[in-house]
Amino acid sequence: MPISSELLEILACPMCKGDVEYRDGESFLLCEKCNIRYYAEKCSLEKCRRCGGELRKVTGEVLLCRECDRWYPIIDDIPHMLPDELREDLC
Repeated sequence: MPISSELLEILACPMCKGDVEYRDGESFLLCEKCNIRYYAEKCSLEKCRRCGGELRKVTGEVLLCRECDRWYPIIDDIPHMLPDELREDLC
């Protein structure tokens, strides 16, 4: 379900405070064992960085920062906008 335009107007990147852009149908690499999603556009992994488990391609929604190019997955209609130091999905 797309994020409302009202919510997009108030959301900001937690790192640089820049505006974010919504995208649907983006490719992710999912480790089902850890439930970690790596953004396929930013990562070219064959195994999970945390557990070494297999990754499979899935599609999903993402918010992209227009200023610093960071990305934030939307999982179960909830934007996961954590600062870098709290994320395990960065490559």
